[in-house]
Amino acid sequence: MSLTNPVFGKRQSSSAPTGVMATSGAAAAPGLLQQVGMAGGAAVVTVTFIHPVDVVKTRIQISSEYGALGMVGSTKKIIGGEGVTALWKGVNAAWLREASYTSLRLGLYEPCKVAFGCTTPETTTFVKKFAAGSAAGALGS
Repeated sequence: MSLTNPVFGKRQSSSAPTGVMATSGAAAAPGLLQQVGMAGGAAVVTVTFIHPVDVVKTRIQISSEYGALGMVGSTKKIIGGEGVTALWKGVNAAWLREASYTSLRLGLYEPCKVAFGCTTPETTTFVKKFAAGSAAGALGS
């Protein structure tokens, strides 16, 4: 079989078959505990990166001094006065919240979808997915 290299335009010969390579078997779906754990881990990683923005935003909201400086000025003032680690003040509480609340909301969505009958594309409707999301959110609250 002859292929054209898209970068250099040269012809190359290849004995590799075209198409998608078949796998030996489908991976097993993760269990409930694994889904909740993965959701919690993802939420904790996310809040670790988002928390500094939240700290600056909160200070802008509660202080007219920071409000006058804006995001960049407030960030510089916080780092200059308290050090970089001040941007992560209170992150422990955020981690705890995400590890409990968000892990349940996200981790319970797939089991709720199955409970509402969303097992195939033909049986999955917007209303069923909305109900599953609402149930997962209510159970996680």
